[in-house]
Amino acid sequence: MSSKWHQKKAKLAAEQFERELQSMGNNSERIKDQTTDVAMGGGEEQFYEKKLSKEEKKALAAKKREEKKKAKLKASGKLTEEDEQNEGDDELKKADKVLAAAMANMNGDGEEDGRRTEWNPEAEKLASEGTICTYASSRKGVDARSRDVNVQNFTLQHKGFVMLDGTSIVLNHGNRYGLIGRNGCGKSTFMKVLGARAVPIPGGIDIFHLKEEIEPSDTVTALEAVMSVDEERERLEKEADDLNHALTALTEAADNPDAVPSVGAEDDKLTLDEKQEILMDLLNSTYERLDALDADTAETRARSILQGLGFTHAMQSKKTKDFSGGWRMRVSLARALFIQPTLLLLDEPTNHLDMEAVIWLEDYLSKWDRILLLISHSQDFLNNVTTHTIHFTNKRKLEYYDGNYDQFVKTKSELEENQMKQYNWEQDQIKSMKEYIARFGHGTSKNAKQAQSKQKVLDKMVRAGLTEKPEVEKPMNFKFPDPGHLPPPVLAFHDVSFGYPNCESLYTDVNFGVDLDSRVALVGPNGAGKVSRFLI
Repeated sequence: MSSKWHQKKAKLAAEQFERELQSMGNNSERIKDQTTDVAMGGGEEQFYEKKLSKEEKKALAAKKREEKKKAKLKASGKLTEEDEQNEGDDELKKADKVLAAAMANMNGDGEEDGRRTEWNPEAEKLASEGTICTYASSRKGVDARSRDVNVQNFTLQHKGFVMLDGTSIVLNHGNRYGLIGRNGCGKSTFMKVLGARAVPIPGGIDIFHLKEEIEPSDTVTALEAVMSVDEERERLEKEADDLNHALTALTEAADNPDAVPSVGAEDDKLTLDEKQEILMDLLNSTYERLDALDADTAETRARSILQGLGFTHAMQSKKTKDFSGGWRMRVSLARALFIQPTLLLLDEPTNHLDMEAVIWLEDYLSKWDRILLLISHSQDFLNNVTTHTIHFTNKRKLEYYDGNYDQFVKTKSELEENQMKQYNWEQDQIKSMKEYIARFGHGTSKNAKQAQSKQKVLDKMVRAGLTEKPEVEKPMNFKFPDPGHLPPPVLAFHDVSFGYPNCESLYTDVNFGVDLDSRVALVGPNGAGKVSRFLI
């Protein structure tokens, strides 16, 4: 028989056992709940390490370096708590400055775009040459993160002549636009305005306007000229570094909101989260541009582009001064394709290209996934490259059409046909009502009332706006006088050889003839002697 002490001991042990069983049950329920959360997509950070993006890893590494540096200074006594607080405030002020610079065009004046300064030398140069443009500015300004161009109520003048009046500029990311219009209407001038950033363009959009050949140099080769983007890369790296520091400062401020007296000023309408989101978007865009200029693949890409434009391996190593103007323009075109700008402006890019280079360029540009604005008089080139068409009309407007050149011609013809039908119907109605009003306007009371009713209908039509008569562009006609009958051959070559002094012969022992029925296309690579043959 057990004593009272043994009974008490057994009772305590039983109670302890019950508590342990209950505790194990609670743990099982908690584990079950957590596992269920994971299965439903929640609570993953408790079981798995969160996979960071490239930008987050760089920002985290920069933050760890700063914390390690501060810890060393604090351990050595060189950094007090007051200094640390002041340093944090300074970092936040720097972050606000970086953010303000990146979002300058969001401040409401529309004059800055995050990369331009208030004074734009290229726009000033255009103004000095007589090119003036105006546009409607928004109070909200232009979103620096936008990848589209949208300018309203745009007017363009050149030396007093109005080329565009109250039109809109709309260029969306991913579209390839063909700009068409009659010679002299202002297409090239309009492209210069865009290239000079004389209109509000988001700061995240970098522009390359192909307008001049690469400068001749006796030290730089064609390949080096294409790859000479060190300044662009350094600028982007500095921009990424500044954005990383600003993002780190804002992250620390978000973690310690009570220790941040300088954040949340009365005139600051953005929260810390909104600022962090903007900086992250700008940082992603900057890293995309840096990836496009990756030094590891730079030479391979540059050589591929030069080869496509007709440069042999030996020519790629030649100094730029040894090339003609046409070949140096090809080098400039290769550099534009190598940089891969967000907005690429090309004015007659096929002028200096032979047939093979044109076909290669068509294929290359047909895969362009950013914004391309192209001027060309080649229908085939426009059909194979563009996805949208902008018509520079005689009414000083820009009209936008989906599709390439052939689709534009078809759509425009259908619209003009429907417009003409509507115009004719309206004119018939107006003529009929005017005749009735003139005939019965002063007759009996019944007829007079009907005439007044028709007059009201006519006035209402005029107020609503009548359909304009479609304007048909005057066709260009070429006439060649009849030379009469000439016996063949009109032009004959017999054993013709030609070459320039101290150079290899362009051709030897050429024999051919041309008569009145001949239709000859002379094709060949640049430098083969096509023009020289005509001069002979």
